[in-house]
Amino acid sequence: MARTQAGKSAVEWTHERNLGGLGTIGGIAANKLAHEADVVIGVGTRYTDFTTASKCLYRTDAKFVNINPSELQAHKIDATPVVADANETLTAIGEALKKIGYHTDAAYAEEVAAPRKEWFTAIERLDNCVHTDKASFTPVCNDANRSCVEKYIEDTGCKLCQTTVLGAINHLIDDDAIVCAAVGSLPGDMQGLWRASKINTYHMEYGYSCMGYEIASALGAKLACPDKQVYAMCGDGSFDMLHSELITSVQIGKKINVMLFDNASFGCINNLEIGQGNASICTEKNILEPGVTNGIYKGKVIQIDYAAIGAAYGCKAYTVKTMDELKAAIEDAKKQTVSIVIDMKVPPKTMSAGYENW
Repeated sequence: MARTQAGKSAVEWTHERNLGGLGTIGGIAANKLAHEADVVIGVGTRYTDFTTASKCLYRTDAKFVNINPSELQAHKIDATPVVADANETLTAIGEALKKIGYHTDAAYAEEVAAPRKEWFTAIERLDNCVHTDKASFTPVCNDANRSCVEKYIEDTGCKLCQTTVLGAINHLIDDDAIVCAAVGSLPGDMQGLWRASKINTYHMEYGYSCMGYEIASALGAKLACPDKQVYAMCGDGSFDMLHSELITSVQIGKKINVMLFDNASFGCINNLEIGQGNASICTEKNILEPGVTNGIYKGKVIQIDYAAIGAAYGCKAYTVKTMDELKAAIEDAKKQTVSIVIDMKVPPKTMSAGYENW
């Protein structure tokens, strides 16, 4: 089983057949097996560009069976369409397979288990990324703008890696907590690395890159599930563009937790522009100083106090620069009744990269 962003948390991550997320921002297990699949059964998927890596993810001779209540979606990729309810269809298929005594043979089970183990190993490594010094640290996104990592650390004194922080949050919040996200580098991190322990605890907008959706969706999730903790995973760029529902949450007394990853940049777009051979232009928050030209010489990193912004709105706010501070903030936040802003300072280029997607 491989999952799109919309299907993540449809099953628990510990399921023995779970291969994690697939597609352009998916993990290594799902993508490796997608390359080899001769038959793909799509359940409720729209086969977006991110899911199919612009149709490069699958073999050219692969056959598709699409189970979808929408006739339009069921016919995509020249598939055999099954226009029906997914739950009823999968139940019927399961019963039919049981009648004929079908089961996966041991050889193929081993074939599936190997990349899954590789996926777990990758998660463990990214959960424990630590910046020691420039000579011994290689950022996950090690591109021509790598110097921005040390520039950030020099100017801010902060060196918590983004994937390490995300992994810690995954372990520290309640298993039934709901996480929401939308844009930037975090959807890629979460599609490949987030482990949903309970069903229906993951909500991602990743079809239209809707900047600022994280906080709005978190408030919506809180209204729908008032007894659960809800966390908005948000970058500083998206927070800058839209966070007015944070004020609404304070106004109506519906607590949400904003986990703000501040790398002082539009990190995802910076990775893309550098990857296409461009200079770093307009994607880093550096103060304009004499001599600054297209990223060749950079002014000091702008240090925005997002915790102060949250406090000004009436939220309980925390600034996090170390792992101990992160752990203390999350535990204390659980006790609060007002909305939370946890401002986490993380260097750029410490998000995850692609896995076997093209």
